[in-house]
Amino acid sequence: MRDLFKNSPRDNPEKRMDFMETVIRRVARKYHGAKSKALITPFPISSATFGEKVEGPILRYMFPSDGMVTKGIIKFGKKPKSEVFVELSMAGSYEAASKGYNVIKKMVIVEPMLNVKAGDCLEISIKPDDVDPVTEVWISFLWVPEVGETFIKQFLVEELENDLLEAETE
Repeated sequence: MRDLFKNSPRDNPEKRMDFMETVIRRVARKYHGAKSKALITPFPISSATFGEKVEGPILRYMFPSDGMVTKGIIKFGKKPKSEVFVELSMAGSYEAASKGYNVIKKMVIVEPMLNVKAGDCLEISIKPDDVDPVTEVWISFLWVPEVGETFIKQFLVEELENDLLEAETE
């Protein structure tokens, strides 16, 4: 392991402090106005349902942490002849929310932007008319979890430690 104080005598506290101040000034110059960003990858939630007459719930999912359902695609095996009602229902210990879409295309992209809390349950159902049954439906949504502040803080501490080691070798 590298010795942080290899360039200063161990018995001279003043030289140690001067060295530390130099390292801190270098790091401060490097980070002046800099911002750190974290990339959060969304998780897909998806299902495919097949049958002679598909209706009712086609996907159920429980969220393990807080976040948001941002975007989704609904795709039927064939273009419906009449509207199919697609409902997203969110039930949880805090509040309930739902969004509904009348779909007449073979594929549609939706953006429900539903906030979720840990333990919330999502149910997606379809209601086709009785004349034209749905025999195939694919559905996929993106869920973006929230990131706890502790992960971001730990990341920044590790980056600062790495930069201190780099500054020491300059």
